[in-house]
Amino acid sequence: MSKNFINATIFTFLVLGFFAYVCVYVTRISGTSEGEVVAGVNPEAGEKIYWGEGQCGTCHSIGTTGSAIRGPNQENLAVKAEERAKERGLTSGLEYLVESIVDPNVYLVEGYDKIMPKVFEPPILLGREKILAVLSYLQTLGGEADIGGIMQFKDKIPEASKKKIIPWVPPIEVDPKKGEKVFFDETREAACSKCHIVNGKGSRVGPELTGIGAVQTPKYIIESILKPSETIVKGFETMYLITTDGMFYNGILKSQSDEEVVLSVDVEGEIVEYGFYPDEIVEMQKQNVSMMPGNFSDTLTTRELYGIVSYLLSLK
Repeated sequence: MSKNFINATIFTFLVLGFFAYVCVYVTRISGTSEGEVVAGVNPEAGEKIYWGEGQCGTCHSIGTTGSAIRGPNQENLAVKAEERAKERGLTSGLEYLVESIVDPNVYLVEGYDKIMPKVFEPPILLGREKILAVLSYLQTLGGEADIGGIMQFKDKIPEASKKKIIPWVPPIEVDPKKGEKVFFDETREAACSKCHIVNGKGSRVGPELTGIGAVQTPKYIIESILKPSETIVKGFETMYLITTDGMFYNGILKSQSDEEVVLSVDVEGEIVEYGFYPDEIVEMQKQNVSMMPGNFSDTLTTRELYGIVSYLLSLK
């Protein structure tokens, strides 16, 4: 083998190695390395996280997918994000989406309350890469994913909290199974399942509670039981209605159209639906008082209350 051939071969490998290094270096400084994308920063991974461990579907629906209404429906979210970014004075819809996850209380969609948790904190604890993946999925809701653009915000996304998680311990010993029995015992005045659904069981008068323990804190759940009018989930506000014959009704607005208004009304502990033609209604106003009774501190024993809370927290 000639010396010239060996030198040429070595030179060729050096050139190829140099170009390979340049490609890797440029990709890394652009923030979109192949490794990062393959590892999970893509819409497919984001969609799985959204409907899975991220628990986003507990509060949001997308078009007709899902039934949650605690948070805004996220159909065409990419378009809405651009509009809200202009309203907020932000540079892009992507910046708005990042802000909504990092600090969800900075901007509230009209009609919704401050109930969205920070997903990088307990109880959800999503890591940075998973949040970036969710962002890429959200961009596809009315738009296209921009992985390079997303990675520019990488350092603005906190890593999952490393705080020591201290499991909630009720002040007295309780059994979640007994709390579940109280929740579904419709012979009692405090029958939660008359208004709430868990895993397909119960009635959809109030918000569904499937998976509630994965997204909310013990404090939020306790306050929601003892002070239900403090935070009323959108879509479950109480309406006050007066008819032309002088009758008045308080209930949750089940549906409203040009043909009919339907209220779910509590009649002596039973939920009854009433339908009204628009020309039968003299007045209809939203109330700031929840239809959920505010006397559970009187109708539940302390053990029963914390048993229900313990059961709800177990719903992951």
